[in-house]
Amino acid sequence: MSWLHDATTEFLAQAEEAKRQKAFPFMRRFENIGPRVKIRRGSYINFTSNDYLGLSQDKRLIKAGQNAIEHYGTGLGSSRLQATSDRHDELEFRLAKWLDFGACSVFTSGYQALVGVLSTFPDDDTTVALDKLSHASILDGVYLAQGMNPDLELRFFKHNSAKALRRVLSQSEKKKKLVVVEGLYSVDGDIAPLPELIEVAREFDAPVIVDDAHGLGSLGKTGRGCAEIHNVLGDIDILIGTFSKSFGGIGGFVLSDRAIIDYLKLKARSFVYSAALPVAQVDAALAALDIIESDHSYIERLADNAQFFREGLLRLGFNLGDSETHITPLMVGDEMKALTFGAYLYHGASVIMMPFIYPGVALGKARLRCNVTTAHSKADMGFTLEALAAIGQKLELLPAGTTTNTAAWQKALWTAESKLRGIRNAGFGFLADELLSAKDLVSRKLRGQSDDE
Repeated sequence: MSWLHDATTEFLAQAEEAKRQKAFPFMRRFENIGPRVKIRRGSYINFTSNDYLGLSQDKRLIKAGQNAIEHYGTGLGSSRLQATSDRHDELEFRLAKWLDFGACSVFTSGYQALVGVLSTFPDDDTTVALDKLSHASILDGVYLAQGMNPDLELRFFKHNSAKALRRVLSQSEKKKKLVVVEGLYSVDGDIAPLPELIEVAREFDAPVIVDDAHGLGSLGKTGRGCAEIHNVLGDIDILIGTFSKSFGGIGGFVLSDRAIIDYLKLKARSFVYSAALPVAQVDAALAALDIIESDHSYIERLADNAQFFREGLLRLGFNLGDSETHITPLMVGDEMKALTFGAYLYHGASVIMMPFIYPGVALGKARLRCNVTTAHSKADMGFTLEALAAIGQKLELLPAGTTTNTAAWQKALWTAESKLRGIRNAGFGFLADELLSAKDLVSRKLRGQSDDE
């Protein structure tokens, strides 16, 4: 034991207690992936994935990755400065053309892309203005920049408020100002008012960086994200995205003009000192881009599924906060109730939703985050709405008697389809457990009838 263990004692004790209570929601061992996941003998409807278009399981992406491994191997063995393949160049060219930027740089992860940009450009004479709900990777990039430039000023402004941004920038005495926002916020599901924020930034000659990791590929008529929705793609100085959401893989990318990208490739520490993204992931991303560019039905189905599920949640009376997208937080408030809600869904309904509690969200803002995807079926969502209605009443989040008002025949069809998908996903072990559960239910009902007599 050393002083390193001092910080672990209380924290890990809390984690062990949550495990003992069967309420620990993290690091469950998936044996496959998709809208349904197998865990031991069970099959669970999965609402935790950011694979919004369901492309991680697409045979075209898988084949592209397999072909790349056969040709290039499993890794390039060095950083991009020494190991840039022709496929990396092709992907960067395609992304820049798709999003109408001068150039692009592919990083090994989205986290590294953000940290690389934000630790490279700000210096001691810079004020960085961040939305108060900025993602941890944005914060880490600016904190790294502060470590190298102690006089760098970091200021936060009220979430999605152009008025608050103007106040922050007007109060800065630094010569340089930089505005960093997200396009689609991943915990709240709301979209930044990009035109208003960009207009304010221009008043102060502040470049604008937009992290649209969750919007690119999933939002906009052609999937080009929040900037496409607001028609401001040409007004963003640096746009950052990832392959780990709608592209169904891993990796990150940065788009800007040629000078900024060339400089970034030679100066960003997370680019220079990290191994290159394996070509299998590069070619999988190219295959995903082919699909996103040519087949907009994936984006349309995602919008349809999001609307179906959101309307169902709202009819039940759940508070979805400011969400307006396929990311739908179920606002609970109390932390223990959020953890309990997640545990009841998992153990009682075979549905996985991730509880978000402090410090991941502010105190009193605990919630379950539900990510709807293109791959979810109506049965997945309908079955889940029934479970949410029952558990919401049990936890007194919904009034007694709350119902989805779904016809009995429709509920039966959704349940039957859900069970069949479970069998296909988890096999005979799942079927055996379901039969045992049904037998136990019948037995309990018969005993109840006998007691009544």
